[in-house]
Amino acid sequence: MAKDTVRVRFAEYSTKTGPFFKDLAAQFNASQDDIEVVVEHLPWPEMQQQLITDISAGTAPDISHMATRWMAGFAVDGALAPIDDLMSDGFAETFVPTFLDLQKVDGQTWGLPIAASARGMFYNKDLLAQAGVEVPTTWEETLAAAEKISALSDEIYGIGVQGSGLDTEGYWFYSLWTHGGDIMDDDGRSGFASDAAVAATQNYIDLIKAGVTQPGVLSSNREDLQNLFTAGKLGIVLSGPWLNAQLADEAPDLDYGIAEIPITTDRATYGVTDTISILADSDVKESAMEVLEFFFNDENRLAFGKNEGFVPVLNSMSNEPYFTEDPNMAVFLDMSPVAKFAPLVPQWEEMAESLKSALAKSYSGEEDPAVALTAAAEKMNALLDE
Repeated sequence: MAKDTVRVRFAEYSTKTGPFFKDLAAQFNASQDDIEVVVEHLPWPEMQQQLITDISAGTAPDISHMATRWMAGFAVDGALAPIDDLMSDGFAETFVPTFLDLQKVDGQTWGLPIAASARGMFYNKDLLAQAGVEVPTTWEETLAAAEKISALSDEIYGIGVQGSGLDTEGYWFYSLWTHGGDIMDDDGRSGFASDAAVAATQNYIDLIKAGVTQPGVLSSNREDLQNLFTAGKLGIVLSGPWLNAQLADEAPDLDYGIAEIPITTDRATYGVTDTISILADSDVKESAMEVLEFFFNDENRLAFGKNEGFVPVLNSMSNEPYFTEDPNMAVFLDMSPVAKFAPLVPQWEEMAESLKSALAKSYSGEEDPAVALTAAAEKMNALLDE
């Protein structure tokens, strides 16, 4: 009997991602005679467009990794297979409910949470000590601390502000939520132009105008900020647990700590999951689910979490000493109760692009933030109404 071939496509979180899953595939292939797993991997920036292209051409893989915020659109368009009836008994119960629930749209489960993270404030202990400042807890304290850190040297910057690339809107969410705002209001309309949203944007503008950020905010992506922090040139950066892994590899002697996101009115952090889904056009859905259940067994999922620095998505991982006893991991678990997420609505990426444009105009001084954000809110509401 011919084997089922299952193509699985992963996005690269790091240089470790591809080799990790290729090794898992080799283990799976050696464990049985009925299924052959073939692993592909791409850089994150290429994933969404490549998947759209492949779905249209009928060349999509059987299983694909994706950002959870893309998932709703793919599900609504009929590109994904619901997996509730494919999962073995009890498998769904092995996941942390918060993260599995984010994979559901219209009462059906469209994927599994392959990765989860909350975000925190990384700070360089040596730079804070040299500047004579304590770890800030409010945005007002953060500006004051960043001014003193920036004064240490022309090549030292107080705090990073992201203005470009993947997750630019996510960096803004830190300020939005801690100013008491939200992405959508109680009536299901855009919160992009609320008073809190304008104040949150002004918060970053104040940092930029004070000269305490890295130069070239509008061209700085997430990796740029993380690389500056790793190089010891940035006092404060907001990021996720994966930065621990980069620091361990590239700057093992850098003395840093992680605290909660600074607040104005509300404790909050950005919670993010990524999803792995079975495609609707797959002819081997049951075999694909068997592959996923192997990839997501306790041992393999724990190894992946440690490899990439993500927080637990399985209940079995939540009490692992790796997460609970390391203060640089535990802070992310401590913030989980106040985590907020991007909405699971179709066309979210288009809404986010409109927001990024508004933020660029605001940060650069091209437009008043209230004006720029109103245009983004109107675009979001128009898309919600389609």
